[in-house]
Amino acid sequence: MNLAGTSALVTGAGRGIGRAICLALAREGVGVTAVSRTTAELDSLVAEIRAAGGRARAFAGDIREAGVCAAAVRAAREAHGRVQILVNNAGVAANAPIAQTSDEDWDRILGTNLTAAFRLTRSALPDLMNGGGHVFMISSLAGQNAIAGLGAYCASKAALDHLAACLMLEVRQHGVKVTTIAPGSVNTSFGGVPQANGDWMLRAADVAETLIGLLRMRDDAHSSRLEMRPLRPQKRV
Repeated sequence: MNLAGTSALVTGAGRGIGRAICLALAREGVGVTAVSRTTAELDSLVAEIRAAGGRARAFAGDIREAGVCAAAVRAAREAHGRVQILVNNAGVAANAPIAQTSDEDWDRILGTNLTAAFRLTRSALPDLMNGGGHVFMISSLAGQNAIAGLGAYCASKAALDHLAACLMLEVRQHGVKVTTIAPGSVNTSFGGVPQANGDWMLRAADVAETLIGLLRMRDDAHSSRLEMRPLRPQKRV
C-alpha cells in the first residue's frame, strides 16, 4: 500500500501500542483519526503529530457504545477521506479467577476487546471494500495460551482471533487484508505502569514498526497472522 495520503482509524490511541501506531502512521504521511476515552491524552498525541507536520484528528468516546463506533468512522472519513486502515487496538483486562469475575468486568472486557472491534469493522467495511484497505486486530498471545486469572481477557482475544480469520475469508477477494498481530509481553502501562525492569520485554514501537512493515507489503501478498515475542523472556521462578 502507498501510505502517503491514506486515512487510518486507530482505537486505544491515547497511550501504549495505540499511541505508537498513530505516531508511526503519521510519519508515513497517513491521516490519523485517534480514538480513545481520554481527551487529554488524545489532545497531546494530536499536538505532537501536528507539530511534526503530520495530520491527525482526535475522537473521544467509549467504543463500547454502538453509536460511538459508527460516529468514529464517520469522523475519520470527514477528516481524511475513506478509511483505508483500521487498527482495532483498544483492550482492557482484569486479573481475577473466573469464580471472582464480576458481570461488570466480563461485559467491560468483552465489550471493549471484541464487540467494539466487530462494530468498528462493520462500520468501516463499506469504505475498505471500495478500493481496498487493511484491517488490523491487535490481539495477544493470550488468545492462544490460557492464563490463570485472565479468563475473560483470554476469551476475548481468542474470539477476536477467530473473528479476524472469518473476516479475512469474507473480504480478501475485495482487496481487503485482515491481519492479526499477537504480541507477548509489551512494556506499556496496560494493567498498571511500565515495568522499571522491563528491558527484556517488547516495546510499543516494536508493534508499530511491525504494522508499518505489513502495510508496505506488495498488494497481492498477505500476512494474516503475526506473533511477536521477546527474544529473551524473563525466566519464571
